[in-house]
Amino acid sequence: MIPALGLALLILSTPSWRLVRRRRRAHPTADDLIVLATLVSLGLDAGMTPGAAIAWTRPYLHPALAGGVTAVTRRAHLDGLAVGLRSAVGVASDLFASLARAVETGAALAPVLDAYQEGLAADARAQAEARLRRLPVKLVFPLALLMLPGLVLMVSGPALIDVFGRLT
Repeated sequence: MIPALGLALLILSTPSWRLVRRRRRAHPTADDLIVLATLVSLGLDAGMTPGAAIAWTRPYLHPALAGGVTAVTRRAHLDGLAVGLRSAVGVASDLFASLARAVETGAALAPVLDAYQEGLAADARAQAEARLRRLPVKLVFPLALLMLPGLVLMVSGPALIDVFGRLT
């Protein structure tokens, strides 16, 4: 009973492999920025203040983004949230700058986060479409080298069998 309980506790306390893989990458990607925006939006929907929602995301982020969030929250505690967001440098600085504009004007933050997520998704979609446009060019060589000889044998095979059958 106790070993089973210990094993269950060990399994539940281990971080998910997706989080482990995210932390091993050297640089944050667009997916990491989408995670940041989604978590901030989730915190705001849960009733947190903007500063608390941003600080709450730190354990779930890529280490480079987590460092940026830490710097923003420290500066926000000293000089205010808008100044803290404006002082952000790094990958998420454009997200923090747009959030700073919304905080300064008193606008809702949810539409800003949604627009940012949609922009990142559109960029990812455009990159995927560009990769798909290059795919036929890359597939020409495997098609010619692997499929064409089989097709030639399949088409000309019965005729060759018939010709060799008549020779004997």
